[in-house]
Amino acid sequence: AAATALAAWTAAHTAGALHAPAALDGPDFPRALLPALAAALVFCLTLTALDGGIRATAEGLPLRTAWRGLLGRALAPHLVHGLAGLMMGVLWRSPYGPAAALLVLLPMYVSCWVFAQYHRERAAHQATIRALVQAVDIKDSYTRGHSERVGRASVLIARELGMADDRLDVVRFAGILHDVGKLGVPTRVLRKDGPLTPEERRIIELHPEYGHEMVRGIGFLGEARDAVLHHHERIDGSGYPYGLRGEQIPECARVVAVADAFDAMTSTRSYSRARPVATALAELERCAGSQFDPRMVGALARALDRYGWQTAVTADEPGTQVPAPRAPGPGAAGTTGPAETAEPAKTGEPA
Repeated sequence: AAATALAAWTAAHTAGALHAPAALDGPDFPRALLPALAAALVFCLTLTALDGGIRATAEGLPLRTAWRGLLGRALAPHLVHGLAGLMMGVLWRSPYGPAAALLVLLPMYVSCWVFAQYHRERAAHQATIRALVQAVDIKDSYTRGHSERVGRASVLIARELGMADDRLDVVRFAGILHDVGKLGVPTRVLRKDGPLTPEERRIIELHPEYGHEMVRGIGFLGEARDAVLHHHERIDGSGYPYGLRGEQIPECARVVAVADAFDAMTSTRSYSRARPVATALAELERCAGSQFDPRMVGALARALDRYGWQTAVTADEPGTQVPAPRAPGPGAAGTTGPAETAEPAKTGEPA
């Protein structure tokens, strides 16, 4: 409400500065077009600037990145509504009187209804994803916060690769939901201290298929469902569940695989301390071409160089004492990477 009020105030001052005519009928009507368009444009720019600031704060993005794409999506609707408002003003002052202006309200109402429906649907999508992620976090406490950070890193990679704006949300959903299949893994296996047996490892390696079964009926996820299924495939074909190699692995899955491994290495867990970002990137580059897509690794390196990375503990509250590393268990970022030194719950990430 405050943002809308501020935008309306700036739009009104813009119209006044351009000496918008007091009367809209007769010869004054064409002259009213320029102030009306300028006011609508300023209204749109103000809201976009405020929305970008809110988005930058919420997602930890630089302002320039947060603003990217917002103006293009908002400009056309605001200009249309600005002209509709001018039309109401013209009709109000016409010989037909205020009743004629009410005719504009019907298409305006339909437009607002469609807009509200879109936002309600989007809110429902977000609520669905939050519920799934919270369920995973409750079951496997060592991964708390991991899903959100993987989603954020996936968006950094996708944006660096030049993916279209409409795909960025899908990539983010893929990163957030990549471990939802852990809900189908027995808790005793997820929280086991020490190495897994071969049978337990086979159970863990079913979690991508469990996750795909859980989300395949959620239509708005699109290609994110493939990423949930294939984010543990490896470029050399030694991953799971299907042993895909190279370009056979969906692009979204290759993005999430790199983001997942990066956060696994840079997060502090109960059983291991976080590695520096530079060390994690060096490990990803070492595994590029065999385990990871080199394009995705390069894109992550460029994005981190440009924007940096905010790390936080996951299994422990910020500021608490991190215990000495325990024997690797199947917590958040299990790996059977090249050196086989990290916990195995999520094979396919570097050690």
